[in-house]
Amino acid sequence: MKKEMSSFDVSSLVSEMAALENAHMDKVYQWGAGNVLFRINANGGKVELFYKDKKWLYLAPEKPETPVTPTSFATFMRKYLNNARIGKTYQVGFDRMVVMEVFKAEADYKIIFEMFGGGNVLLVQDGKIVNCLTQRTFRDRTTRPGEEYVMPKERFNPLTSTAEEFLSVFRSSDSDTVRTLATVNNLGGQYAEEVCKRVGCEKSTPAKEVSEEVVGLMHKAVRDIVTEVTDKPESVIFRKDGKIVDISSVNLQIYDDCEIEVAETFSKAIGRLMAETAVEEKKEFVDPEIEKLKKRIGKQQETVQAYRQSSEMQKAKADSLYTEYQKVTELLEVLKVQSQKLSWEKLTEGALKIPYVDYIEPEKNRIAIKIGFLSVELDYTKNIDANASDIYAQGKAESVKADNAEKALLDSQEELQRKQKGFDKRVALELSRAAPTKKFWFETYKWFFTSEGKLVIAGRDAHSNDNIVKKHLKDGDVYVHADIHGAT
Repeated sequence: MKKEMSSFDVSSLVSEMAALENAHMDKVYQWGAGNVLFRINANGGKVELFYKDKKWLYLAPEKPETPVTPTSFATFMRKYLNNARIGKTYQVGFDRMVVMEVFKAEADYKIIFEMFGGGNVLLVQDGKIVNCLTQRTFRDRTTRPGEEYVMPKERFNPLTSTAEEFLSVFRSSDSDTVRTLATVNNLGGQYAEEVCKRVGCEKSTPAKEVSEEVVGLMHKAVRDIVTEVTDKPESVIFRKDGKIVDISSVNLQIYDDCEIEVAETFSKAIGRLMAETAVEEKKEFVDPEIEKLKKRIGKQQETVQAYRQSSEMQKAKADSLYTEYQKVTELLEVLKVQSQKLSWEKLTEGALKIPYVDYIEPEKNRIAIKIGFLSVELDYTKNIDANASDIYAQGKAESVKADNAEKALLDSQEELQRKQKGFDKRVALELSRAAPTKKFWFETYKWFFTSEGKLVIAGRDAHSNDNIVKKHLKDGDVYVHADIHGAT
C-alpha cells in the first residue's frame, strides 16, 4: 500500500487547492507527532486542509477527529492566521513542498508544507520562520523560530528539463535504469517504473548501457505523463484483491493487472486510502519493537540513498569540468592572478559579471560556476585537475559512507528477520487458539442429554438441588427425588 505522496501527487493536489484562493482561515488544530488540520471558510462552506503524519496533504473528504483543547502550536497558529485571506498556492519546483500565501492587514505570511525527510509545517514572514511544527538542524539549513527560512536545495526538475539535460543527468549515474530515473532524474519510484514500462526498457539495465535513443523516448514519456496530469487528470485508485495498492492522477500501465476505481478528486482518493489504511492497521497484530526497527531501517535506507545520490552527483560535477576544460582552465588562471591584485570587493564585482558564474566567496578562495544544470564549486587557487580530484575524493568519501551505512542497514534487516520470525510464530499460535465457547447456566450442575434430546440436571448437594427447583424449574418440567438416605 502506498506510504507517501509523490511529486506528481503534490502537483495534482496544488491544482485542487487553487479553489481555496480568497477563502479565509478559521481554526487550526494539531495533535500527535505530525497531524495539523486547517479549517477554512470557503464559498461552499467549511473545508478541511489536512496535513497528516508529516507525509500527506489533502482536502479531507470527512472531518477528522480533532482535540478539544488546542496545543501550543495550534494556539500560536490561530493567533496569527485567524481570518487570514488565502492567496496563491504553489508547488516548489518538482519537490514535495507546497507554499500557501496568506494575508492579514498587519502582515503577509507563507505557510510551507514539507512532505519529505522528517516533514514540517512552517509559518514564514519576510523570509524568517515565525513558528514551525518541528525544529531541526540540517547540514545546510536550520528550521527554528527566528531563523531565516532556507529552501532545501532544489532537485532536478524532469518536468521542465530539455531532452539534453535529461540525458546528461541520466548519463551521470552508475546505477540501474529505474533507480537512476527515480533518484537522479527525480521521478520517484512509481513513475520511474511507469516510464520503463512505457518505453519497454528493462528497469535493471545499467544506466550507462541504455542507448541515447531510448533515453530520448524516456524524456518523451515523462512529457506525455506531464500532459496527462495537466490537461486531463484522472484520480485513479488501483486495487488488487480488493485492497488499494496505489493512487495516481493518471492511469498507470504498471498496474494493468489491477482493478481501477476513479475518485471525484485526488483528495478524495487520498482520503479513501487513509481510511482503508486505518482499518488495516487496526486489524494487524503489532509488535512495538518490530515497528521501531522498521522505522530505523527506513531511515537507514534514506541515508544510504542520500549518500549514493551525493556520491553520484559529485562524480557528475567532476566529470562536467572536462566538458568545459578550456573555459574552466582559463577562468581559474585569471582568478588566481587577479585575486592577488584586487580587493575582495573588486574581485567579486568582476567575477559576477561573467554569465556562467553562480557566486564567489573570496575569503574562502571559492567560486561556483554553472555547467549545464549543475553548480560546481571550485578553489581558484588550484588548477582544474586538482579541483576535479578534490570533487572526486568527496564523491568517494560519500560512497564509503554509503557502504558503511549499507552494512548497518543489512545488520538491521537481519535483526528484523529474526524478530519477525519469532513474532510470526507467536501470532500463528494466537490465531490457532479456539475462542472460548459460551458457558450455559446448567454447566454448573451435573447434566447430560438423553437419547431423545431431553436435558437432565442433578444438583451436587442439597443446596444446589434447591437452587435448581427455585430458579430453573418451570411448568412442564419433571422433578424426580430419590426417597432414600443420602440421595440428592
